[in-house]
This record gives sequence, C-alpha cells and structure tokens, in this order.
Amino acid sequence: MRSVLAAIGAVLAFAAPAHKMSLTLDWTPNPDHVGFFDARDTGRFAGAGLDVSIRAPSDATTPLKLVGAGRSDLAVSYEQEVFFAAAKKLPVVAVAAVVPRPLNSFMAIEPQIASLRDLKGRTVGITGVPSDYATLDTALHSVGLTRSDVKVVNVGYSLLPALLAHRVDAVLGVYRNVEGIQLEMRGLHPTIIPVDRAGVPTYDELVLVANRTRLHDDAAYRSEVRRFVRAFLAGTADARAHPARALAILEKVTASPHRFLARATPATLRLLGDGCLSSAAWGRFGKWMHSTGLLKKAIPASDVVDVSLLPSRCR
Repeated sequence: MRSVLAAIGAVLAFAAPAHKMSLTLDWTPNPDHVGFFDARDTGRFAGAGLDVSIRAPSDATTPLKLVGAGRSDLAVSYEQEVFFAAAKKLPVVAVAAVVPRPLNSFMAIEPQIASLRDLKGRTVGITGVPSDYATLDTALHSVGLTRSDVKVVNVGYSLLPALLAHRVDAVLGVYRNVEGIQLEMRGLHPTIIPVDRAGVPTYDELVLVANRTRLHDDAAYRSEVRRFVRAFLAGTADARAHPARALAILEKVTASPHRFLARATPATLRLLGDGCLSSAAWGRFGKWMHSTGLLKKAIPASDVVDVSLLPSRCR
C-alpha cells in the first residue's frame, strides 16, 4: 500500500504545474551565465518543478533592487554590489557563486608592461567607479607604488578603445574572459593581471542573489530557491562536462559572434566552480572594502551570505 501511495505521489508531483520563477541577469546573456541556460535547456529546471524566465536588465543597477522589492525572484549580481546593498538595508543575500573568482583585471598590450611595477610613469585608464580607485591604490601599494606614480585617466566604459588607440598604457575594469579574448583575437599578446593577483582579496565576481526576508518568511519561496540552486549547479557542471553543447546553447541566446563565443566559452568554463560560497572569504573582502572606504561601516559576512541552500559539500 505504501509503495502504491508513493507511486501515486510521484505521478502527481510530475503532473503538477511548474512554479514560475524569474531570474534577472546582471547584463545581457553571455558565457558567465551558461549554467542557467544549460539548466533551462536540458530540462533541469523543469525537473525541479520550476518554470524559469531569464531576462536581461534594462539597467545594470536594477537587478538587486528588483529582488529586494520582490519584483524578481532571483538576480545575478556582483559581490561588491551585495555589500553596497546591505549598507543600504536592501534585503538581499548571496545564495550561490556564479563565477567564483575575480574576472576584473589590469591589461596592457605594450610588451614593456609585464607587471604592475612597470606601470610607474604610465597612464592607466579606469571607468571611474569608486571601486576602481580602491583597487588601483591596493594594487600599486602591493608593489611599492602610489597613485602619484601613475597618471589616471577616466575613460568611462571605453576601456578597450582607449587601450587600442594608445590613449592609455594600461586599463583596469576589463574581464580576462571578454576583453582578454578580444585582444588575443586581434593577434595581440596582452599582459593580464587579475586583481586578486594584485593585492585585492579574492572574491566571487558574480553571485546568485535572493530576497533575504522572503527566504525567512516564505517556506515555498525558500524551497523554490533551494531547487533552483541545485538545478543551476547541475547545469554548470553539465556545461563544463559538455563544452560543445554549452557553446551551442549560448549561441541561441547571445548576440555575440561565433568566433568570439568559440573562444570565450571554454575560457569561461575553466573559471567556473561548484557554486560554493566561503563566508570567511566574504568576511576578508568586506574588511578590505571597509578599510579602503568603500563601506562606511563594516558589514559581517552573515549579513550578505546564506550558505544554507547549498549542497552539504559547501558547508
């Protein structure tokens, strides 16, 4: 009798309508998001009883606000932004790592610049966001230099054009799996120094973010997020195991040319991990943000990270 009831329950669960969930990306679809699209296209979300809509934001500043306001169930954002959101009392928390290491890098194309120390007397282009200055100061300090030893030029988001036009000698704010690939495709041999090799504590470049209040008060939402996380992690693992299929999936959802995706996808897959979050690492990065003035008050990792929805191997 018990086995019959279990079988009936399984059938009903399979037949039950999937719960709709919305995910807002940090930017337009790209190889960083391969785990989400793999989970959707291979049926992993559906197998978890979820009907997931994935959308790009109209403005890169909105994903966390949408989650905080309950207008998007989940979002992809940056570790720094989660700390900034916590400082503003926005009820959001990271529940899984999407890209578990810094992508942000210093880049130069002149062969004379092979290290940070070679930046002395050179021009460095930045976007002008506050974290650029904190990162630059930390990196220069790590090799015994200060900001007065370089010329800093705010070029906005025209970093690559400024570098290629030789308006600057190096740039900060570019990604090794995007601009690094684009430079190599031009036949160049860029010097690429990720910021965690330049004195900045390591951090998760991109994370999956949920609404902290809803996780606490809404058992159904918490269950859906848990199932989403497991399916997403399975999708990431599947993409890493089947890179050709991952590329085919991405070509359906991105506007990037095949030539770029064919190189950026495997490069990105090598940078992905198992989704685990380290509260200790987040604590170290939060202290760095506070020490550099990016945060006015120290924010403990427990305010911005929730590892309880991750597999047991992560805890």
